[in-house]
Amino acid sequence: MFIYMLGWHWEHKEGFAIERPDGHFGTQLIVVQSKGRIIMGEKEYRVEKNTAFLVNSCMPHCLYSDGEDYCDDWIRFNLEQEDMEFIDGLDLEFNVPVRLKDDSISKLIAACEEIFNSELTDKKAILDNIMRAIILELNGYYKPKEKTRHNYYDSELEKIRREIYAHPEREWNIPDTAAKLNISVPHFQRLYKSLYGISCMKDVWTSRMEYAKQLLLNTDLSANTIAEKCGYQSYEYFSRSFTKYACVSPVKYRTQNKE
Repeated sequence: MFIYMLGWHWEHKEGFAIERPDGHFGTQLIVVQSKGRIIMGEKEYRVEKNTAFLVNSCMPHCLYSDGEDYCDDWIRFNLEQEDMEFIDGLDLEFNVPVRLKDDSISKLIAACEEIFNSELTDKKAILDNIMRAIILELNGYYKPKEKTRHNYYDSELEKIRREIYAHPEREWNIPDTAAKLNISVPHFQRLYKSLYGISCMKDVWTSRMEYAKQLLLNTDLSANTIAEKCGYQSYEYFSRSFTKYACVSPVKYRTQNKE
Protein backbone atom coordinates (compact mmCIF):
# COMPACT_ATOMS: atom_id res chain seq x y z
CA MET A 1 0.00 0.00 0.00
CA PHE A 2 1.50 3.31 -1.08
CA ILE A 3 0.67 6.24 1.23
CA TYR A 4 0.94 9.54 -0.64
CA MET A 5 -0.76 12.03 1.74
CA LEU A 6 -1.83 11.97 5.37
CA GLY A 7 -2.63 14.12 8.36
CA TRP A 8 -3.05 13.59 12.09
CA HIS A 9 -5.41 15.65 14.24
CA TRP A 10 -6.12 18.30 11.62
CA GLU A 11 -8.25 20.90 13.41
CA HIS A 12 -10.78 23.29 11.91
CA LYS A 13 -13.01 25.93 13.52
CA GLU A 14 -16.74 25.39 13.97
CA GLY A 15 -18.45 26.10 10.65
CA PHE A 16 -15.87 24.04 8.75
CA ALA A 17 -17.14 22.59 5.48
CA ILE A 18 -15.40 20.89 2.59
CA GLU A 19 -17.18 19.37 -0.39
CA ARG A 20 -15.57 16.93 -2.77
CA PRO A 21 -18.04 16.14 -5.57
CA ASP A 22 -15.47 13.95 -7.33
CA GLY A 23 -13.89 12.48 -4.20
CA HIS A 24 -10.19 11.71 -4.21
CA PHE A 25 -8.16 9.40 -6.42
CA GLY A 26 -6.95 6.53 -4.28
CA THR A 27 -8.46 4.91 -1.20
CA GLN A 28 -8.85 7.09 1.88
CA LEU A 29 -9.19 6.39 5.60
CA ILE A 30 -10.81 9.17 7.63
CA VAL A 31 -11.04 9.00 11.43
CA VAL A 32 -13.29 11.80 12.71
CA GLN A 33 -12.05 13.14 16.06
CA SER A 34 -15.03 15.36 16.91
CA LYS A 35 -18.71 15.55 16.22
CA GLY A 36 -19.28 15.81 12.48
CA ARG A 37 -21.77 15.64 9.67
CA ILE A 38 -20.46 13.44 6.88
CA ILE A 39 -22.02 12.82 3.49
CA MET A 40 -20.91 9.78 1.49
CA GLY A 41 -22.49 9.70 -1.95
CA GLU A 42 -26.19 10.26 -1.27
CA LYS A 43 -26.12 9.17 2.39
CA GLU A 44 -25.68 11.53 5.34
CA TYR A 45 -24.31 10.56 8.76
CA ARG A 46 -24.05 12.46 12.04
CA VAL A 47 -21.07 10.99 13.86
CA GLU A 48 -19.32 11.19 17.21
CA LYS A 49 -15.61 11.33 18.01
CA ASN A 50 -13.57 8.28 16.97
CA THR A 51 -15.67 7.32 13.95
CA ALA A 52 -13.88 5.90 10.91
CA PHE A 53 -14.75 5.83 7.22
CA LEU A 54 -12.88 3.78 4.63
CA VAL A 55 -13.61 5.64 1.40
CA ASN A 56 -13.49 4.29 -2.15
CA SER A 57 -11.41 6.06 -4.76
CA CYS A 58 -13.32 8.96 -6.34
CA MET A 59 -16.30 8.52 -3.99
CA PRO A 60 -18.14 11.89 -3.73
CA HIS A 61 -18.15 13.04 -0.09
CA CYS A 62 -18.52 16.12 2.11
CA LEU A 63 -17.21 16.88 5.61
CA TYR A 64 -18.90 19.39 7.94
CA SER A 65 -18.49 20.42 11.56
CA ASP A 66 -21.51 19.81 13.77
CA GLY A 67 -21.85 22.44 16.47
CA GLU A 68 -18.20 22.41 17.53
CA ASP A 69 -14.67 22.59 16.11
CA TYR A 70 -13.98 19.77 13.64
CA CYS A 71 -10.94 17.48 13.81
CA ASP A 72 -9.88 14.36 11.93
CA ASP A 73 -7.02 12.02 11.05
CA TRP A 74 -6.70 10.84 7.45
CA ILE A 75 -4.57 8.77 5.10
CA ARG A 76 -4.79 8.64 1.31
CA PHE A 77 -3.19 5.58 -0.22
CA ASN A 78 -3.10 3.51 -3.38
CA LEU A 79 -3.79 -0.20 -3.37
CA GLU A 80 -1.08 -1.88 -5.39
CA GLN A 81 -1.68 -5.12 -7.29
CA GLU A 82 -0.29 -7.32 -4.51
CA ASP A 83 -2.72 -5.73 -2.02
CA MET A 84 -5.88 -6.85 -3.83
CA GLU A 85 -5.94 -10.43 -2.54
CA PHE A 86 -5.28 -9.17 1.01
CA ILE A 87 -8.17 -6.67 0.83
CA ASP A 88 -10.57 -9.08 -0.87
CA GLY A 89 -10.07 -11.60 1.95
CA LEU A 90 -11.28 -9.14 4.61
CA ASP A 91 -14.76 -8.07 5.75
CA LEU A 92 -14.26 -4.36 5.04
CA GLU A 93 -17.18 -2.13 4.06
CA PHE A 94 -16.49 1.11 2.25
CA ASN A 95 -18.16 4.52 2.64
CA VAL A 96 -20.02 3.68 5.87
CA PRO A 97 -19.24 4.84 9.44
CA VAL A 98 -17.55 2.56 11.99
CA ARG A 99 -17.40 3.62 15.65
CA LEU A 100 -14.00 2.74 17.13
CA LYS A 101 -13.65 1.66 20.77
CA ASP A 102 -10.37 3.48 21.43
CA ASP A 103 -7.71 5.68 19.82
CA SER A 104 -5.28 2.91 18.79
CA ILE A 105 -5.84 3.51 15.05
CA SER A 106 -5.33 7.24 15.59
CA LYS A 107 -2.01 6.49 17.30
CA LEU A 108 -0.94 4.36 14.33
CA ILE A 109 -1.80 7.24 11.97
CA ALA A 110 0.33 9.55 14.15
CA ALA A 111 3.21 7.07 13.82
CA CYS A 112 2.69 6.97 10.04
CA GLU A 113 2.91 10.77 9.86
CA GLU A 114 6.19 10.82 11.79
CA ILE A 115 7.72 8.12 9.57
CA PHE A 116 6.31 9.69 6.38
CA ASN A 117 8.15 12.93 7.18
CA SER A 118 11.38 11.17 8.19
CA GLU A 119 14.51 10.42 6.17
CA LEU A 120 14.39 6.66 6.83
CA THR A 121 15.62 4.71 3.82
CA ASP A 122 13.05 1.91 4.32
CA LYS A 123 10.10 4.12 5.15
CA LYS A 124 7.94 2.90 2.24
CA ALA A 125 8.13 -0.69 3.52
CA ILE A 126 7.57 0.45 7.11
CA LEU A 127 4.52 2.47 6.12
CA ASP A 128 3.16 -0.43 4.08
CA ASN A 129 3.31 -2.70 7.13
CA ILE A 130 1.75 -0.14 9.47
CA MET A 131 -1.00 0.47 6.93
CA ARG A 132 -1.74 -3.26 6.83
CA ALA A 133 -1.89 -3.26 10.64
CA ILE A 134 -4.38 -0.38 10.53
CA ILE A 135 -6.54 -2.18 7.97
CA LEU A 136 -6.47 -5.42 9.98
CA GLU A 137 -7.51 -3.62 13.17
CA LEU A 138 -10.25 -1.76 11.32
CA ASN A 139 -11.45 -5.03 9.81
CA GLY A 140 -12.27 -6.32 13.30
CA TYR A 141 -15.12 -3.81 13.56
CA TYR A 142 -17.07 -5.23 10.61
CA LYS A 143 -19.43 -8.17 10.59
CA PRO A 144 -18.15 -11.22 8.68
CA LYS A 145 -19.30 -11.20 5.10
CA GLU A 146 -21.89 -13.74 4.05
CA LYS A 147 -20.36 -16.28 1.72
CA THR A 148 -22.51 -15.44 -1.28
CA ARG A 149 -21.50 -15.34 -4.91
CA HIS A 150 -20.79 -11.92 -6.31
CA ASN A 151 -22.90 -10.63 -9.16
CA TYR A 152 -20.97 -11.40 -12.34
CA TYR A 153 -21.15 -7.86 -13.69
CA ASP A 154 -20.14 -6.33 -10.34
CA SER A 155 -16.92 -8.32 -10.24
CA GLU A 156 -16.14 -7.65 -13.90
CA LEU A 157 -16.83 -3.93 -13.49
CA GLU A 158 -14.51 -3.87 -10.49
CA LYS A 159 -11.75 -5.38 -12.66
CA ILE A 160 -12.36 -2.70 -15.29
CA ARG A 161 -12.27 0.09 -12.71
CA ARG A 162 -9.01 -1.20 -11.28
CA GLU A 163 -7.57 -1.20 -14.80
CA ILE A 164 -8.73 2.39 -15.30
CA TYR A 165 -6.93 3.48 -12.13
CA ALA A 166 -3.83 1.40 -12.88
CA HIS A 167 -3.55 2.60 -16.51
CA PRO A 168 -5.00 6.12 -16.93
CA GLU A 169 -2.82 6.56 -20.01
CA ARG A 170 -4.81 4.08 -22.09
CA GLU A 171 -7.29 5.25 -24.73
CA TRP A 172 -10.43 4.24 -22.85
CA ASN A 173 -13.76 4.27 -24.69
CA ILE A 174 -17.22 2.94 -23.88
CA PRO A 175 -17.84 0.64 -26.90
CA ASP A 176 -14.62 -1.34 -26.43
CA THR A 177 -15.10 -1.52 -22.67
CA ALA A 178 -18.72 -2.68 -22.97
CA ALA A 179 -17.61 -5.31 -25.48
CA LYS A 180 -15.38 -6.89 -22.81
CA LEU A 181 -18.56 -7.73 -20.91
CA ASN A 182 -20.43 -8.65 -24.10
CA ILE A 183 -23.21 -6.17 -23.30
CA SER A 184 -24.62 -3.11 -25.05
CA VAL A 185 -23.23 0.38 -24.50
CA PRO A 186 -26.42 1.67 -22.77
CA HIS A 187 -26.50 -1.37 -20.50
CA PHE A 188 -22.84 -0.94 -19.57
CA GLN A 189 -23.32 2.75 -18.83
CA ARG A 190 -26.32 2.05 -16.57
CA LEU A 191 -24.49 -0.71 -14.68
CA TYR A 192 -21.35 1.35 -14.17
CA LYS A 193 -23.11 4.48 -12.91
CA SER A 194 -25.43 2.43 -10.70
CA LEU A 195 -22.47 0.71 -9.04
CA TYR A 196 -20.09 3.68 -8.67
CA GLY A 197 -22.30 6.77 -8.84
CA ILE A 198 -20.26 8.22 -11.70
CA SER A 199 -20.17 7.61 -15.45
CA CYS A 200 -17.30 5.50 -16.78
CA MET A 201 -15.73 8.27 -18.88
CA LYS A 202 -15.99 10.80 -16.06
CA ASP A 203 -14.28 8.20 -13.88
CA VAL A 204 -11.50 7.93 -16.47
CA TRP A 205 -11.12 11.72 -16.54
CA THR A 206 -11.15 12.00 -12.75
CA SER A 207 -8.56 9.26 -12.35
CA ARG A 208 -6.31 11.00 -14.89
CA MET A 209 -6.61 14.34 -13.12
CA GLU A 210 -5.94 12.87 -9.67
CA TYR A 211 -2.99 10.91 -11.05
CA ALA A 212 -1.67 14.13 -12.59
CA LYS A 213 -1.95 15.84 -9.20
CA GLN A 214 0.05 13.05 -7.58
CA LEU A 215 2.77 13.28 -10.22
CA LEU A 216 2.94 17.06 -9.99
CA LEU A 217 3.37 16.95 -6.21
CA ASN A 218 5.51 13.85 -5.80
CA THR A 219 7.83 13.84 -8.83
CA ASP A 220 10.02 16.25 -10.78
CA LEU A 221 8.64 15.12 -14.14
CA SER A 222 7.92 17.88 -16.62
CA ALA A 223 4.31 18.88 -17.19
CA ASN A 224 4.61 17.57 -20.77
CA THR A 225 5.74 14.14 -19.55
CA ILE A 226 2.94 14.07 -16.98
CA ALA A 227 0.43 14.85 -19.72
CA GLU A 228 1.64 11.80 -21.67
CA LYS A 229 1.51 9.56 -18.59
CA CYS A 230 -2.11 10.63 -18.10
CA GLY A 231 -3.11 9.71 -21.65
CA TYR A 232 -2.89 13.10 -23.39
CA GLN A 233 -1.03 13.55 -26.66
CA SER A 234 -1.44 17.33 -26.53
CA TYR A 235 -0.11 19.31 -23.57
CA GLU A 236 -2.49 22.17 -24.39
CA TYR A 237 -5.50 19.86 -24.15
CA PHE A 238 -4.17 18.35 -20.91
CA SER A 239 -3.60 21.82 -19.43
CA ARG A 240 -7.14 22.96 -20.30
CA SER A 241 -8.58 19.78 -18.84
CA PHE A 242 -6.51 20.05 -15.65
CA THR A 243 -7.39 23.71 -15.20
CA LYS A 244 -11.07 22.85 -15.50
CA TYR A 245 -10.63 20.19 -12.80
CA ALA A 246 -8.29 21.97 -10.34
CA CYS A 247 -9.12 25.63 -11.19
CA VAL A 248 -5.41 26.34 -11.78
CA SER A 249 -2.92 25.30 -14.45
CA PRO A 250 -0.66 22.26 -13.84
CA VAL A 251 2.41 24.45 -13.38
CA LYS A 252 0.64 26.75 -10.93
CA TYR A 253 -0.81 23.80 -9.03
CA ARG A 254 2.71 22.41 -8.52
CA THR A 255 4.07 25.79 -7.45
CA GLN A 256 1.26 26.40 -4.96
CA ASN A 257 1.17 22.95 -3.37
CA LYS A 258 4.57 21.26 -3.61
CA GLU A 259 6.66 21.64 -0.50
